[in-house]
Amino acid sequence: MGERDAGPATIHRRSAIAGLATAGLFAPTARAQTEPGAEALTVNILTRMAAEVRLGSRRAVFVLDTGAERSAIAADLAQSLRLSPGPPLIVHGVTAAHGVSSVVIPRLTFGGRRFDEVVAPVFQRGDLAADGLIGLDILSRFRLELDLVRRTVRIHGSTPGLVTFVPSTRLEIRVGARAGRFGQLILLNVVIDGRPVEAFVDSGAQYSIGNPALLSALGVAVAAGSIDVFGVTGQTLRARLGRVRDLSIGGRELGATPLLFADLHAFGALGLSDRPAILLGADVLYRFQRVTLDYGRQRVAFGPVRPAFAPPPAVG
Repeated sequence: MGERDAGPATIHRRSAIAGLATAGLFAPTARAQTEPGAEALTVNILTRMAAEVRLGSRRAVFVLDTGAERSAIAADLAQSLRLSPGPPLIVHGVTAAHGVSSVVIPRLTFGGRRFDEVVAPVFQRGDLAADGLIGLDILSRFRLELDLVRRTVRIHGSTPGLVTFVPSTRLEIRVGARAGRFGQLILLNVVIDGRPVEAFVDSGAQYSIGNPALLSALGVAVAAGSIDVFGVTGQTLRARLGRVRDLSIGGRELGATPLLFADLHAFGALGLSDRPAILLGADVLYRFQRVTLDYGRQRVAFGPVRPAFAPPPAVG
């Protein structure tokens, strides 16, 4: 791939490593506004963040998904653009890996950069709830500054080793991280009820999910009921409801926090099945005023905890 600068009880979720976005929550998104050195993007209804991209000369709205290994495209859009078929791909779904078809996007422009010959898996629009997704194959070139109060995201280019990572404000704290198998940033100083936990941020996921090892280590009391988690490949998984006494990220204490618990295939694919781990979705991210994800330098920063939180209203 070339690159140049230029219902209440059911949660519908698509595949885990290919992304864990909640289906059906996408709302129209305003166009990106260009600023010096960055682009301001809009956060849409509830929790999902989206940006305008160009597929050749055509504009489209893609969700930014830090849990997705690859960028993806809706089947109807791929058909209307008459995109050439690509090789079969293996997508890591909620329960197992699954083969899917792909197409080749000749030119995709995002964040002032042009990406050539992007091989993208194809999913139904109803499962993506968007024109497509921008995954880590592209996002790994950038630093994402999420302003969760103003509901905007600024993006900058990020190159490993060029500049020392500095939080945007003195009120932000740096959180140590390492690169996961698919480019995810695995946070190293997350603590739940006094136990160190490995975590990765999935901006496309509405809810945070802990693995069975975490549930066992904490002895968390879970609700009698459970909910279904769905993937775009048709896979279904039951998730249990629970609540931890305290969730701390980089020393910032969030207090009692409701969580889901499930044996997602994502944990195994990332090598996190045998120890306590958690996928951090937007329900936890929105507890902060700001979050910065710098993939080039493998750094994460969290701003102050919001004094009060409610899901953002719909836009558009």
